[in-house]
Formats: sequence, C-alpha cells, structure tokens
Amino acid sequence: MDKRIAAEAPLVDVVVGGHTNTFLWNGAQPDTEQIVDPYPKVITQASGKKVPVVQAYAYTKYLGRLNLTFDDTGDLTYFAGQPELLDNSIPQDEDVLDLLEKYRPKVDELNTEVVGQSRVVLDGDSLRCRKTECNFGNLIADAFVMYKASVSSQRWTEAPIGLYNGGGIRTTIEPINYDITRGELLAAIPFGSQILTVKLNGSDLIKTLEIGARTDGYTSGGEFLQVSGLKVVYDMSKAPMSRVVSVKARCGNCSVPSYEDVDPSKNYSIVTTSFLAVDGGDGHYILTEHSFDRVTEDLSDIDTVVWYFNKYSPIYPEVQGRIILREESDDDDDNGGNGAAISRSSGYLLLTLIIAALRSF
Repeated sequence: MDKRIAAEAPLVDVVVGGHTNTFLWNGAQPDTEQIVDPYPKVITQASGKKVPVVQAYAYTKYLGRLNLTFDDTGDLTYFAGQPELLDNSIPQDEDVLDLLEKYRPKVDELNTEVVGQSRVVLDGDSLRCRKTECNFGNLIADAFVMYKASVSSQRWTEAPIGLYNGGGIRTTIEPINYDITRGELLAAIPFGSQILTVKLNGSDLIKTLEIGARTDGYTSGGEFLQVSGLKVVYDMSKAPMSRVVSVKARCGNCSVPSYEDVDPSKNYSIVTTSFLAVDGGDGHYILTEHSFDRVTEDLSDIDTVVWYFNKYSPIYPEVQGRIILREESDDDDDNGGNGAAISRSSGYLLLTLIIAALRSF
C-alpha cells in the first residue's frame, strides 16, 4: 500500500510507512534481517516525479533516518538516508528503564509461561507466509478448526475450514528444547483478533481466495490466506482476481472427512478472525459484506493457538501442499505433459524433410 500511494498520489512527496515490517537498508546486511529494498525505496510516478518510501522494520530495533531537501516552491529536490541499528552502542534512557522495571516481573511471568511444545521451527517469515503456504499458517488455521470441532454438536465439526491472513504472522519461532512460550506467541501473533464462525457461499469463497492472491507488488501481501480444510491451486501468471485454478473443500457434517470441488452455489462454514470478517482487514471486503450467520467464539486468535498447544503438544506442523502455486500458464498440460516431446518430434520431422529435399537435388 505504501508503494501504491507513492505511485498514485501526485501531491505526496514522501511516504513514511509501517506495519509490514519490510527491512530497507543500503549496503551489507547489518544483522539477521534480510534486506528487501534500498533505503529509501524510490517510486517513480507516471509524471516522472520520484517519491521515496521508507520504514524502519519493527520492534524499535532500527531508527529510521531520512534527510530531505525542499526548494522554495515546496518541491522535493534531494533525499537520502539510512536506518540506524540500535545495538548496545546506543545508550538507553534511564527514566524509561526505571519505568520498565516496575512492570517487568509481571511481564516476564507472562512471557516465560510454557504453553506447549513444537518439534519443528514455526516458520513465520513474511516472504513465505504472505506468498505461499507456511507451516505456522497451517498451525493457526488448524487450531481454529480444531477448537470449533471441540465445541460442535454436528458430526465431527460444524466448520471444517479455517482462514488466517499471512500478514497476521509477524515472526518465526525457533523453539529452545522444543518449548513454546506465551511471549513467543505474543510476538508472532500480536493482534489478539477474536475468532468467529461465518458462512460464505462457494462463489464468494473463491473470490475471497482471489483477494488473498491478488498482490501485484503494490500490496504488502498480508491478505494472502493461510488455510485449513482447503486445497487451492493458483496460477500466478494470470491477472489479479483471476488466479484461482481450483479449490477443494473438506466436508464437516460427514462421517468421513474428504475433499470435493467447491460448489459456487453451496454454503461453507468457516472459522476466521474479526479482523477479516468484521473489519475487512487487508482488503477482504467479501468476508465483511457477504458472510452471514456469524457466531463469535470465546477465544482470540492467540488464545486459540495456546489452547491447541495445551491439547495437542508436542506438535510438528508441516507444509502439506494445501496451496499450490503455478508461476506461469503451462500449455504442456493440454498435451498431457508431452509438449516438449511434441516440439522435439516436430523438429526431427522438419530436419528429416530438409535432408530428403537436399538429397533429391
């Protein structure tokens, strides 16, 4: 969104953004963060005007520093900068430290509470969770579905599908001795969005998945949906809002859970968050405007994940092929995967004809 504003708002001279935790830096990587773009990221408008876009990662680890020069008419004529890594060479403020000490015991008690165990790393890297399936997203979406199943009265569950926006996952958790603490989960899932169950018809479910996969470089990708109870194939070479190739959904009111193609006219029960279904966060207006039969559950997203850890630890969430991305349209599929062989055969036939023609002279 920051880049879109810079590109499309002609009266904007500079964009100081945030929320996406994008790391901008010039030069060698200063610490563990992967550099995404230079600081500032320069967007050129259609008029030729250049607009710098900046943000300073997250957790007050870096201090953004941007120098700007404007001429007498108010036009931006110069910009340059570099974030500053706030490492131990930067002195801390004593008054702030004293205030923190007042609250530290209770905060430490909460943060160090072990809620369960994971035998694997919980991958919350934004470069993955906002673009493709990640095991942390699978864990969260599964937790939603399993919590709902635990309080459902119909068959194995009333709501077999879980949706969570990849932008809600803020960091990776690498467990020490397999333990997962509440503090680690709070850092990774910090927003405390309430979970709720909604119904959505199949056509709107497909549109919702399209919104999740619509990113064209201007959005943060936070709208990308991590799923439970769905198998989705996207063709990312297609234009936004036309990328869903196929969707299969898991049944809930059934004796044996299985997957079938989504029926555009059928209604599907989904567990998701108030951020998506009430606020329409990350552009998910379909969930806000077209979902119905909403039931607010008792837990927030993080509380649901804590419940899941308490009940099922040790866990080992995996990437399971719930989401398949095609990077380009594959015409070979229309030939049973033999497009390359057909091309080679055509080449051999052409060569044979040329040789035969030459021999006839």
